[in-house]
This record gives sequence, structure tokens and C-alpha cells, in this order.
Amino acid sequence: VLKFYTSTTETAQIHYEHSLLTFLQHANLPFAIPVPICTACGETFISVKVNGQSLTVALLPCLIGQPMDRRNLDQIQSAGFSLAKLHHQLAKFDRQGKLARLPSWGDLGQIHPQIRDPLTVPQMLNLGLEEQRHLDRLLNEVIEVAPHLYTTLPVQTIHADYITPNILVENDRVVGILDFEFATRDLRLLDYFTSLSQFTSFPWKEVLFEDIVRAFSKGYRACSFPTTIEMEAAISVWKLQNASSLVYWTGWLIEGKVSHQKVVNAVVETLRFKTWLESNQRK
Repeated sequence: VLKFYTSTTETAQIHYEHSLLTFLQHANLPFAIPVPICTACGETFISVKVNGQSLTVALLPCLIGQPMDRRNLDQIQSAGFSLAKLHHQLAKFDRQGKLARLPSWGDLGQIHPQIRDPLTVPQMLNLGLEEQRHLDRLLNEVIEVAPHLYTTLPVQTIHADYITPNILVENDRVVGILDFEFATRDLRLLDYFTSLSQFTSFPWKEVLFEDIVRAFSKGYRACSFPTTIEMEAAISVWKLQNASSLVYWTGWLIEGKVSHQKVVNAVVETLRFKTWLESNQRK
């Protein structure tokens, strides 16, 4: 597979991604990863001209498997197990956090170059007054709690985009994991809730919500356990994951990569989910 990187992807981040994949190549993982194929000179990527534009490309092996089905509980359980296996090895990479190039998702003012002040997002989206007020409250809450989360919860290298298009399965078992380009050093729990957010698509829409959470958690616990502190912080981290996603999507909106209505719909759904979370904390 010939992979083209966008012109906004920094060379340092590509180096980081490829160094991580090369490290994982020797980790004896139970699934395949797309380790770059080197050129004759030993490089893992090169620059090419496409329609007069200089782009970075890498040659990757084609991995077997199909994108996982987020309604298949056996596949979801396997995805949880595979994430735990991946986390175990990712924790050994860049232990001191000196190599990571991307900012943490908890730094809402740094996660997208177009959004320097996350508190301006409600006004930028031209939301109704009620939605603006609730989104402003969510953003302020996340900004306030983030420093505490990052000083008390496990931080390590994470995949940061562990969702169904990037998880390949065969016979209900994960056989490949793709797209490590967002990998960085961050809260381990963010990977967990990035997956669950995408798998469940919010509980009032998904009758399988509890079954999905249970299956994913069962798979993860077969290899690794969230700490007690992580479990106690679950709601705060899930809100952080939701809020950082909205900020990033707003940046995409400015870049013309997503429609205004899609981002607004995501805001409305996120605010409803926030209300649901707060009403079901014990559960």
C-alpha cells in the first residue's frame, strides 16, 4: 500500500510514527501492524512530486482482514483484548516521553492549529444560546480537571485512533491494527474511551450500549486491568475525550474537511451524552 501523507503532516511526526512501528515489529504481537518497507537506502519514507506538489509517501505491507463490525460483540471483545496487548507494548516505547511530537489531547488549545482558544468554539459554531452555554460549561470543566488527570493517571504512548476502520478482523478475531499516525504520549484511558465512543455511538441510540461496554471491558481485562484511580476518573476522562474531539472537528471545519452541520450534530449528541453520563455515574 502506498500511503500519501498530507502536506500538513510534519516530518518529525512521520519519523516518530515509523520508529514506533519498527519498535512494535519486534514485540511479538498477536496481530499485524503496517511496518514501513525501507527503500534501498534504508529510508522509511520519501518525497515525491504529485501535480507539482511535494508529498511524503511510504510503502506499507497490505494487511489481511476486514474492518471490524462495531455491532459484533465477539469482535468487540477481541478488540478490547488487542488494545490491552498493544498498551502493554506501547508502555515500553519512549518511557520518558522525549520522542512524542503531537500535543496531548488534554491540552485543548494545542490539539488543532486552527483552534488556539477552545473556549471560542461555541461562538465559532454559531450554536443556539442553550447549546453554547452547555458546551462552554463542558469545555471549562475539562480544562479545569485536565491537569489533575495528567498528574494522577497512567500516561504512556497510545494509539489515539483505535476505532473500527483501523481494526482488521478475521473470524471475529483482530488480525491487524492500522493508522498509527496520531500516536503520541497521553492518558492510557483515552484510547479506551475513544474506542467506546465510536463503538457505542451514544447510549440512547444504541440498544447494545451496555453489552458493547461489557464485551470490550471483558476483552481488555483478560490482559490488563485499569487501575482503581482510572476507574474513578472514568467519567472525567470520557468527557475529556468528547470535548477534545469537538475541538479537533471544529478545526477540521475551518479547514473545510467536514460540514458545519456534521459538527453541530456532534455537539448536540455530545451534550446529550454528557447529561446521560452525569445521570448514570454509579452505573
